[in-house]
Amino acid sequence: MIRLILSILAGFVVTAILSTGTDFAFESAGILPPYGQPLMDTGLLLLATSYRAIYQVIGSYLAALLARDRANTAVWTLGILGAAIWLVGGLTMKGYAPFWYSLLGAVLSLPTTLLGGKLYALKMEKTAAAK
Repeated sequence: MIRLILSILAGFVVTAILSTGTDFAFESAGILPPYGQPLMDTGLLLLATSYRAIYQVIGSYLAALLARDRANTAVWTLGILGAAIWLVGGLTMKGYAPFWYSLLGAVLSLPTTLLGGKLYALKMEKTAAAK
């Protein structure tokens, strides 16, 4: 159980660090507005959604890798937690971005984490076939 919890935590932390780091880099480059300023530009919001989705795939792959035999549980848990966090963020950060942005992130959360889990499963199948 500890391994499962730590794998979920690791996947979440990696996703958060990559997302926040990219936000910071784009803010520093002047692509995104500074932290705390509203972001209402559809193109920039879609950009942020895109890299966050990629990072969710990476984070869930890592969680599955660490969870091993409980990979599906880790991936599903991350997807559900991710959707909840997106929705809570949208409700608590009113005025900083349109609600559709948080809703889109919530809707994409489970498919992206399941994709990370599927990539892990494919790697395991390939490894098993090579033996």
